[in-house]
Amino acid sequence: MRYRTIAGFLGLSLLWGSEWILTASVPAQPHLRALAIRYGLGAVLLLPWAIGRRIWHRPLRTVGNTFIVGTGMLCLPQILIAVSAGHVFPAITLAALGAVPVLLAITGRLAITTAVCGLGGVLFLSANGLSIAIGHVPWMLFPLAAAGVLARALTAADRYLSEISLVEAMFGQLTISALLLSIASPLLEHETVTWSATAALGFVVGSVFMTVCGYLLFYWLLGKSGAGRVSMLQWAQPLVAAAESVVLVHIRPDWSAVAGAILIVLAIVWAFSNWDDQGVILEITQT
Repeated sequence: MRYRTIAGFLGLSLLWGSEWILTASVPAQPHLRALAIRYGLGAVLLLPWAIGRRIWHRPLRTVGNTFIVGTGMLCLPQILIAVSAGHVFPAITLAALGAVPVLLAITGRLAITTAVCGLGGVLFLSANGLSIAIGHVPWMLFPLAAAGVLARALTAADRYLSEISLVEAMFGQLTISALLLSIASPLLEHETVTWSATAALGFVVGSVFMTVCGYLLFYWLLGKSGAGRVSMLQWAQPLVAAAESVVLVHIRPDWSAVAGAILIVLAIVWAFSNWDDQGVILEITQT
């Protein structure tokens, strides 16, 4: 079972870490509106299964918890990041999200040494873009808040989503997130969606693979390995993207990128080699 979980983690890291290739292959779109479209398409794909499982017969408390977790996982962090998008460099946001495993390590869901090692890897990997001006400091609170919301949603998902099937949970979360993002997009973004055959194909591919397949695998991993290890996807995705950039775009990595990659790999290997560490024991007792 451990090897299946590791294979799933690596596969999801490769899938989500390669999303930049899909983004670069289609016309540029407003981020929140594009996510709303993808989530809406994903909800439509899952609708037959949600109806078959009679989601409306679920207790209101279970459905409410599912919506709250989905908002914290799929929607609110993206909105917070969008608020600060024009005021902080992307590397700052990347580093803030890399701190999610550290927040979970503080609660005992991951070894603190592993979390610090992985965060250090992300900081080294994005070192060239970590430029902070005085005017950026207040805006940094938004990506940090996004990291806190995501960490809290991960712990809540680990606790509450066992009450409902993955398909039902995904349908509810995608529906509510698509609605909220479609409301937030006109307020935070001034671009409109560029429609074409290529753009439509990009939305469909992103919805099927990145959203539906990706998050179904994500929640399966969450149930098998816990919130602490799943949060390490925040390190693995930029590592995969950086490695693909070196191979496909022929970007020459400097010493900081190499050091960051080594630290991230060591942290992930360390976490999965210590399957029965204290963090997992605490995670089981807390849930």
